[in-house]
Amino acid sequence: MKPAARFLMLFGVITLATACARKDESATAPVGSSTSRPVADSRQISGAARSDGHGGSAASPSGLGEREGDKHLVEVLTTARSLAEAKGCFACHQVDTKVLGPAFAWVAYRYQRDPKAVATLKYAIEHGVSGVWGSMPMPAQSLTPVEAEELVSWVLAQNPVAPPQSD
Repeated sequence: MKPAARFLMLFGVITLATACARKDESATAPVGSSTSRPVADSRQISGAARSDGHGGSAASPSGLGEREGDKHLVEVLTTARSLAEAKGCFACHQVDTKVLGPAFAWVAYRYQRDPKAVATLKYAIEHGVSGVWGSMPMPAQSLTPVEAEELVSWVLAQNPVAPPQSD
């Protein structure tokens, strides 16, 4: 993956992790207290993502160690999958097989080297798109821009798999 794409994906994950940390603090902190909890910085996350020594994907929970930042990253990715389930993405998509729309792993494969992948996919989710993966259009989805970016980060974090060749 190109450095720019890796940076964008990590930035999205870090942003999401920060938002989750803030949510956790507000839910557990006593009223009037000002507690702060450290959030994993990009060096920690990229180090976790490179556990294979070759710059592996940040979304590969199986390659993550046992550091606290790694556990939080797994929680963030689990939260993003829950958002995909809640928004009904799995009605038309699956992680590794085609339903009505392409498999998320195929999308990750197609956009793995595209520096504009996050913006392109976020736009497609928010506004709808047709003709990219065949004749079946994807309608615009009802979600916030932050949710759309979280979903895009999760989709791009899938293990990229080339779609089968059409006959």
